[in-house]
Amino acid sequence: MSKGAIILGLMATVLTAKLGTIEYQGHKETWYNLKMNKVVERADAYYGLSDVYGVTEDGIKTYNGFVIVAADMSVPYGTVVETSRGIGIVLDYHTVKNGENLYDLATEWGKRGKK
Repeated sequence: MSKGAIILGLMATVLTAKLGTIEYQGHKETWYNLKMNKVVERADAYYGLSDVYGVTEDGIKTYNGFVIVAADMSVPYGTVVETSRGIGIVLDYHTVKNGENLYDLATEWGKRGKK
């Protein structure tokens, strides 16, 4: 049995550093750890906000309480999406391989930069 969270008596898999990649609600999830300075600056300018970047206790990078997500360029900037770690917002982009429906969740897992 895979690790996950018990939700309404069902086992639901959530993305972890150890799992690396999961399938969730019809999409694939992976994680990445890069500095978020430019991502946060762009979002602050777009939304007119500041000081809303954060990191959860378990290492998930957030913007105004939403999980920071990188998606394919076909997903509009600011789109709200469901992830295994909560509600996310597309603030970054990646390249899709073989037409995958892929979300990369920003984390502090691994060895890269903090913000």
